[in-house]
Amino acid sequence: MHTIVGIDEAGYSPLLGPLVISAAAFECAQAPADWWKALGIPKAGAKAMTNLPAIDDSKKLYTPKEGPANLERAVLSFLGIMGHHPASLRELLADAGASVEIAGYPWYRDADIAIPMVLGRDEIAQSTDALRSALDRADARFLGFRSAPILEGDLNRRLESCDNKATVLLTSTLRIVEAFLQPGDGTQFFIDKQGGRDFYSDALSQMFFGCRIHRSTEGNDLSTYVVQHGDCHFDLSFCVRGDSAHLPIALASMLSKYIRELFMEMFNRYWHAIDPSLPHTSGYRSDGWKFVRALEAVGGMKEADMRQMIRRR
Repeated sequence: MHTIVGIDEAGYSPLLGPLVISAAAFECAQAPADWWKALGIPKAGAKAMTNLPAIDDSKKLYTPKEGPANLERAVLSFLGIMGHHPASLRELLADAGASVEIAGYPWYRDADIAIPMVLGRDEIAQSTDALRSALDRADARFLGFRSAPILEGDLNRRLESCDNKATVLLTSTLRIVEAFLQPGDGTQFFIDKQGGRDFYSDALSQMFFGCRIHRSTEGNDLSTYVVQHGDCHFDLSFCVRGDSAHLPIALASMLSKYIRELFMEMFNRYWHAIDPSLPHTSGYRSDGWKFVRALEAVGGMKEADMRQMIRRR
């Protein structure tokens, strides 16, 4: 059996809210050439013929108007396979192995979000059963999620150290890779290509000090490496538009987006409770600055809080 791990992020560009990096892991006798076909899982826009959730690039399955239903169905159904049924964001983070320090963030510190937000438990249970059957037919097994949210102030502090957001993202991604390593051969990591970077061997050498790296391919569309690190032997593939080509990457992107949206829901609820006139924000640059200006106008922030709220880049 081979372990296949997909990794992707959500929230790389916004002004407000966390950057979230997540992984989805599977075990199978042989990695399918087309996961969607092997499992019978629909992509975005395809008419669902069963209770199976759609899996795709999270940007194709989520819009603020439509809400998080597609993300919720997929994420919570896969967690159901593992026997996890989180009832809140904090429980979801625990199930995804995420450790987040929220004490310095008033808008997160004493809050939580009940989930599922949109769907009923019965709907999720039906999708869980359908996924379990689909995986059995494909001789595959879901091993679970891992997520690493980087909150705004923490991201700013990391940027003060290296002044390069792409480096922060790659370092955090490789820490997730490290968490999955185990002695032996065969773990394959598929990672959505980051920031136009084509060459990753230097970063791999720094993270896995003393490792041996074989560069298989380094180019615009794909960069692949075989790494020997102590007793661990693993492959990494950094893929352009990986969330449209590899289902494990797409599922990881959906978890990242779902977690980010839950954090933003907490953020908005906190500030609307203080002043209902404040605009709702998704955290992206245009409406993020609109929110910040409105907050400054009502005197809602101190300078110290601004450093925790507004991302440097």
